Amino acid sequence: MNDDARLERILADGLYDLAPSRVPDRARIQIKAETSDVRSHPRWLALIKERPMRTNSRLAVGSPTVRVAAIVAATMLAAVLVAGAAFAGAQLLAADDPIIVDQGGGGDYTTITEAVAAAGDGDTVLVRPGTYVEAVVIDNDITLQGDGPVEDIIVTAPEQGPTSAIEQGRSDEDPYAFLLDGSEATLSGLTLKGEPSEVFASGGAPTLEELVFDGVGVAYNGSQDRPAFNTIVVNNGSAATVRGNTINGGGGIGVFDASAPLIEDNQLSGESPHIYGFRFGDGALIRGNRIEAPNVYGIVVTDQSGDVVIEGNTITDPGNIGIYIFHGTATIRGNHISGAGGMAINVHVPGAMVVGNELTDNEIAISFGSAGGVVAENIVRGGKAGIAISSVDGAAVEATANDVEGASARGLVILGDSPVLRDNRSCGNGENLFVAERATPDIDDSNEICEDLPAD
Repeated sequence: MNDDARLERILADGLYDLAPSRVPDRARIQIKAETSDVRSHPRWLALIKERPMRTNSRLAVGSPTVRVAAIVAATMLAAVLVAGAAFAGAQLLAADDPIIVDQGGGGDYTTITEAVAAAGDGDTVLVRPGTYVEAVVIDNDITLQGDGPVEDIIVTAPEQGPTSAIEQGRSDEDPYAFLLDGSEATLSGLTLKGEPSEVFASGGAPTLEELVFDGVGVAYNGSQDRPAFNTIVVNNGSAATVRGNTINGGGGIGVFDASAPLIEDNQLSGESPHIYGFRFGDGALIRGNRIEAPNVYGIVVTDQSGDVVIEGNTITDPGNIGIYIFHGTATIRGNHISGAGGMAINVHVPGAMVVGNELTDNEIAISFGSAGGVVAENIVRGGKAGIAISSVDGAAVEATANDVEGASARGLVILGDSPVLRDNRSCGNGENLFVAERATPDIDDSNEICEDLPAD
């Protein structure tokens, strides 16, 4: 017997083990139809009809029972393959068949609200150019994106209800353009206009990207009597991704209720947009954003926030403070801040890390008053004062490898307790090192402290 025949015989023997003791009644009709078919059969099916060559089998290979078993197995396999092909085809068609929103009637729906209501998880909704006055709730995991030039696809919220104060976050009565409720949806390629037209991410992990906000919200001007309204709100523990959006004027990006978003590569400019958090959750990351000329703050972390990383952001001409941390634990690294009217970086939390930032022409580059922490490898150029350090509660702050040059008043300023200074350079400043009477710093010879500049 050759190898092919042996393989076919093994297959035939295997079918014996699959043979039922009794053929289900509902299969008999199908079996009869199959056995009456005159189509040619494959070699292995013909083989099981031959007279057996073995005499020690419990059941002869050529028996009717085995033939029945083979036909049942083949029929069931074919049914599974057909069903699988049908399912895969349906999925493929769904993926290639987006839902179209067109105000002119050339799509599936004329409003975004209708299209979202008809969509299911995994569906894509494409919005064609037009101005849509809607308050859209998204509670499923869809992709909703503009289909055309972003400036021509405008969504504005209907006027309704009062907007909430900055301290309160947002109430259910507030107007919005989009509310993403516990969703992992993606929203992109749209322009939001009108003061109340915020995008609100409540819980879930949605992605908000490549959106344009034009005059949405109200900027914070430093007065508690004038509440700020937002462009984007991340609330209720959301892990939203806020990426690549453009905010022109209006309000900022607000984070509340232990939410831990990724906020990256956004452009904020105009009257006073900024990024602020009232109770950031652990793991929040703010990186690569460009913030131009905010009236008061660039990035703020406050009110029982967790562990936040702020890295690689560029903040230009903040009216008061570039990065302000007065709650939680923060790592501030690799940021570029220039032209601050107050302080480029102001930190007053235990264990903060301020590392590798470039700070140019700020009134004060770094103000660091903390129970422990690190100020290291920062480059300070120009401005009025360089780095002011005060350790708190006996927990020494470590200041290492900072380079301060060109401050008109003071370079390194030690205000209290016993910070440790190693490998720092302070040269070309009006006064290169100032130590307050109550301070007892640990400063060794590894520091390069140049002679003070002569007074004007």
